[in-house]
Amino acid sequence: MNILVTNAKNRIAYNVIQSLTAKGHQVYCADFIPRSMSNYSRYTKGHFLYPSPFSKQDEFVECLLLKIEQLKIDVLIPVFEELFLVAKYKERFADKVKLAIPDYEQILIAHNKDQWEPIATQLGIPVPETYPVSALQANPPFLDILNYPLLLKPKQGGGGWGIGEVDSADELSSLIKAGNYQRNDLDRYIVQQKIQGETICVAMVFSHGKLRGKTTYRQIREYPPFSGQATCRVSISNKMAEDYLEKLLEHFGWHGVCQVDFVVEAQTGIPYLIDINPRFWGSLAQGIASGVDFPHLVSEIATHGDVQRVDSFKEGVQTRWLGGELRGFYQHLTKADKKRAFIRDFFWPVTHTECFDDFSLADPLPFVAWCRDSVCRLIKFRGNVPHESLEGIWQ
Repeated sequence: MNILVTNAKNRIAYNVIQSLTAKGHQVYCADFIPRSMSNYSRYTKGHFLYPSPFSKQDEFVECLLLKIEQLKIDVLIPVFEELFLVAKYKERFADKVKLAIPDYEQILIAHNKDQWEPIATQLGIPVPETYPVSALQANPPFLDILNYPLLLKPKQGGGGWGIGEVDSADELSSLIKAGNYQRNDLDRYIVQQKIQGETICVAMVFSHGKLRGKTTYRQIREYPPFSGQATCRVSISNKMAEDYLEKLLEHFGWHGVCQVDFVVEAQTGIPYLIDINPRFWGSLAQGIASGVDFPHLVSEIATHGDVQRVDSFKEGVQTRWLGGELRGFYQHLTKADKKRAFIRDFFWPVTHTECFDDFSLADPLPFVAWCRDSVCRLIKFRGNVPHESLEGIWQ
């Protein structure tokens, strides 16, 4: 088949391309950023530029529809937030190409922390105590009885870059009076209890409300350090967390992939749901290496309407995101109690690294392109800012 993968600049798309090419498909990629890493992959059949799905949404849709027709694309796999826009106009795309994605209304609920939290609570899924900023503004004395530290999180998206820690009532009061955080209006945030424990992630693919594959992994290191995406992780099993996510996605009647983060409370072992990604996720390579080929399952569901369920995954498999590891190395080193042990484990880990998300000796040019792009952004913006700055809100 001819398959089109979007968001070519990131490692998620690169992993999707690797997977589908290995299955014998011809895979094209596209992005609104020139010189995207997947453009340089030996596994890519061809590539093109489309308008930004964030600032030029109508033009993005029209361009994608035109290219689907010109390239005779059979299956479209949007991998990042451009998925939301494709889902919004699913009827237009469904006439021209095969898809396996959730409905736009489901995506909005899953993407908004203040919308999925009451649903999870109703289903008996543990979530941290969460407070709307408006409620705290209306009741200042309540700030003094909250349990600190608390986390300040964007309602939509954000990842590690958007999360802040609040250590006292005075600090929270100052933020509320200022009315903004990181140059964003404070109404875009929620205040949430900080659960002390270990972060684990569960990823699943569903076909019309039925589970077809899953994987779970523990985060060892992250970038940004201590609050961001996993840069080193290992597959584990956590039946309680897996059952919680399956219950939630069955409730939605989910179709496509979804990944969530849990924090397993240190004292009780209870997994608390803290974030939902209604799309492909940064550690996709971990699932593939563990024996659950999510891109292949999605393409089969899109093409045939369903796929045979994958009932298990391999535990103890370690994978790494090389670019993220290098970015976060110094900060992790300064925080390490035993620095020599950290250096030894970083460069010569006891657990074998099955693969890197973004680097392969058989296909090195994508990583070189990613490094060049990172350096250019570092110089231009004086920091590793994301290409998508989340200037708008999906609604």
